[in-house]
Amino acid sequence: MIGLALAATGLTLMLRGDLLFIRNGTRRVPAQIIRHQLRRRGRATLYSAILLVPDERGGFIEVRDPLTTPFPTPVIGERLPVVHPIGYPAKARLPYPWFRAGVYGGLGYAFVMFGLAVTGLG
Repeated sequence: MIGLALAATGLTLMLRGDLLFIRNGTRRVPAQIIRHQLRRRGRATLYSAILLVPDERGGFIEVRDPLTTPFPTPVIGERLPVVHPIGYPAKARLPYPWFRAGVYGGLGYAFVMFGLAVTGLG
């Protein structure tokens, strides 16, 4: 039951974060890495890229990429395409299609397997 609940929660949180992208469509714009935000957790240091993204009024906004890594990547000054829901440039993120597909696949597989185990069908 705990595994089923964890898999369902993970899928729900992922879908909630992607709901704007699904409903509104996406827009791909160029962005530049301007710095990295550091987070220290015990002995580990995690980095999040801060992106300079063009908004829809002709200006620029700073957006933190939600993915944290143990090393500062991409490099400061690098220009990359980012995606954001149409009308919400503050929700911009670097596209990680294979990573997201893998997480959805893993959580979906776990949900099905735990569901089969709980119902006794598997």
